[in-house]
Amino acid sequence: MVLSRRLVRARDTELVAADGDYLVREGDAGTDMFIIESGAVEISKHIAGRQMVLGVLKRGDFFGEMSLLESLPREADARAVGETRLVVLSQGGLLLRLRRDPTFCLEMLHRLSGRLRDYNTRLGTSGWSMPADAGPGRAETLP
Repeated sequence: MVLSRRLVRARDTELVAADGDYLVREGDAGTDMFIIESGAVEISKHIAGRQMVLGVLKRGDFFGEMSLLESLPREADARAVGETRLVVLSQGGLLLRLRRDPTFCLEMLHRLSGRLRDYNTRLGTSGWSMPADAGPGRAETLP
């Protein structure tokens, strides 16, 4: 149950969610991204029939950018941990923010790069490797 929603700036909305509220669900359509102002958000994904926690995001972190940028369904669930305040950005709101504050863009890129590095490290320590006969369109699952 979302506690409240209000306009913060032109094109931005603030969302207040209660502990346990799902903010987005894996597979749902979505065109907004979220920036955490306070509280925390658990990101999880269904993998091999189990719900796997990918991480917990805190103040200043963001999520939902993949659906906003690519117009594809959500890749994971996002659930509030404690009362959580978020800024909701639409595509237009993100473009406006990037034009007005280029450092916001650099901070996003820095955080995305850190996430990719973290996931690469996780893959490297999982023992997973691509089979020699795996070509384009072939998938292999993580152990």
